[in-house]
Amino acid sequence: MKKRWKRVYIEITNICNLSCSFCKQTKRIRKSMSPEEFEEILKKIDDYTDYIYLHVKGEPLIHQNLKEILNIASKYQKKVTITTNATLLKEKESILLESSCIRQMNLSLHSENNKEDYLEEIFSSVDKLLKKMNIVYRFWTLHKGILNEKSTETVKKINSYYHLSPETVEKLYTNSNIKIKENIYVNKDNEFLWPDLENEYYEPYGYCHALKDQIAILVDGTVIPCCLDGEGFINLGNIYESTMEEIMSNDRTKNMIEGFKSRKVSEELCKHCNFKEKFNR
Repeated sequence: MKKRWKRVYIEITNICNLSCSFCKQTKRIRKSMSPEEFEEILKKIDDYTDYIYLHVKGEPLIHQNLKEILNIASKYQKKVTITTNATLLKEKESILLESSCIRQMNLSLHSENNKEDYLEEIFSSVDKLLKKMNIVYRFWTLHKGILNEKSTETVKKINSYYHLSPETVEKLYTNSNIKIKENIYVNKDNEFLWPDLENEYYEPYGYCHALKDQIAILVDGTVIPCCLDGEGFINLGNIYESTMEEIMSNDRTKNMIEGFKSRKVSEELCKHCNFKEKFNR
């Protein structure tokens, strides 16, 4: 029986229209995936998952063939999640509304941008989109559970726009995940450290859901174990050149899987990743 993942991340573009301080900029060649390449990937992962996430690095809404990409996802009956900085939400609103495959939009409201009327445009688009999909407002730059000044002001505007009850407002500031309205959620988390071989953090033991629940594919077809290997250090093979069966059965992949089972980290990059601590509590 073939392995099925809870999600497969597909980086349809590594190009972004922002340069946020908390997001490590990729050194890879700037590229967007063609619709033909995207369909080839879906053919090869079709038996492995029903859920795809259109990002690793880059801003997915910037893709010039977004409508065709979503049509292909619908063709293969994939349930799509899009994580976006939301600056292009209004511009791509009609494409998103026309699509039948999007189950969730994660809007990273902690993004750093100077666009005027940013939140007003987002709220307006969300009012239309939430009739077809879940909307998650994300704040992932907390420090020890505390919102920064910008995010605090944004949360206040969410409270004001949706006329939240006192009970919901209290949860908004104290809980990490809450539902504020039908199909609208708020998700908060501390800023995480992108794994890097030069990070001071080092822990050779631990467990991770990489390869068990998820896998990721970069814009050039490089298969990586999770969505945090933004530079493709852990190259498990290329989806355009190999089958998923070949990629999952190679020695590097098997060593990672067996290592995590015994809470031993086989890859050097994973030893410099503190995200695995979330699974070891």
